[in-house]
Amino acid sequence: MESSAYIPDDISFSILSKLPLKSFKRFECVRRSWSLLFQTQQFIRTFLFNSHRFSYYNGSSLLLRDFEFGKNDFYSIFGERFQNKVKLDFPNPFANHCDFVILGFGSVNGIICLHEDDYYGKTVLWNPSTNTIKLIPPTPNEFIESSISNSNVEDFVRIIDTYYNHGFGYDELINDYKLICYVCIDVEYADHGVMSLDSFWEIYSLRTNSWRILDVDMPYSLSIPYSEGSKVYMDGVCHWLCEVHEDNLHGPCLVSFYLSNEMFFITPISSNLDDCFDVQALWITLAVLNGCIALISYHEESTNFHISILGEFGVIESWTKLFIVGPLSYVEHPIGVGTKGEIFFVRKDKEVALFDLCSQMIEELGHKVMFPQCHRIIIYKESISPIGGISC
Repeated sequence: MESSAYIPDDISFSILSKLPLKSFKRFECVRRSWSLLFQTQQFIRTFLFNSHRFSYYNGSSLLLRDFEFGKNDFYSIFGERFQNKVKLDFPNPFANHCDFVILGFGSVNGIICLHEDDYYGKTVLWNPSTNTIKLIPPTPNEFIESSISNSNVEDFVRIIDTYYNHGFGYDELINDYKLICYVCIDVEYADHGVMSLDSFWEIYSLRTNSWRILDVDMPYSLSIPYSEGSKVYMDGVCHWLCEVHEDNLHGPCLVSFYLSNEMFFITPISSNLDDCFDVQALWITLAVLNGCIALISYHEESTNFHISILGEFGVIESWTKLFIVGPLSYVEHPIGVGTKGEIFFVRKDKEVALFDLCSQMIEELGHKVMFPQCHRIIIYKESISPIGGISC
């Protein structure tokens, strides 16, 4: 009986659609037709459908941040069409200030990182399941004093220290939660204006409740780190987007920082992939699709969504563009990405809706909002992990 090494196209199609993107990329060179699969809508939809079945966020739900009448509230939204909405008990640690943002794409083991949106305010950890709050202590004074003494600064009027949180995640090797921050120090003189000193990276450990300086030189972002959604955590790695500025020699890029060994990778983002930084897209976010980091942007002028995923950190060629969705002229403002890759947005009539990447259909949620820019949907997984709540 003769055997054949030939694999029918429908079988290879099915197998390849179930692979992680990194593995798929390795097989592209086997057959030219395989390398062209991501140019076909049928394969992309099957790939996304399979990613939902084995989703990184299986068992997770969604939280909606709502802002009305000068007050922030959080709701759990659930159901087949997210038609159910239950208000959570949110002990606002910011004295009812409305200017705070959520760091990252969602919760980390049930813990959400919140911080005031003024670069000087406090940062807290919140577990909605246990309703506990943990205040992150400020940077030690000796860090600031060291930066000043190293620069031989004298006779200044005041110190201006600005904090840019870049990532929050979990180090499973030592069972610790960590926060990464970039600190800029300026000193103001009575007659000579303001002088910038050497900036530095620092990392906070929840286990020790302390900060220490990181000996790294990574690209940072000063304009989008406080834009909600420009950071994401997955499997012990914090990722953030960096725009073009004079100190960023890499151009637009993704930085991936490993919490356990404190190594990092830089993956450039080509304008051929997404020109979101060049045209100043209305909305840029990071998400997780099929175990991969995804870059999703909304271009207000063209009313298109651009969706791409990364196969391997540090390899620019491993970016794969999945879709350009649109035009969707009725979108006023996107507000988040769901557990199955749904894109949530507020329409111009203030109704909350979602776009399903698999079905390519728009669905209404039955919720109406007043201020779309103040709303946010994040992924949340219930956990009773203790975080040592203290008074704020």
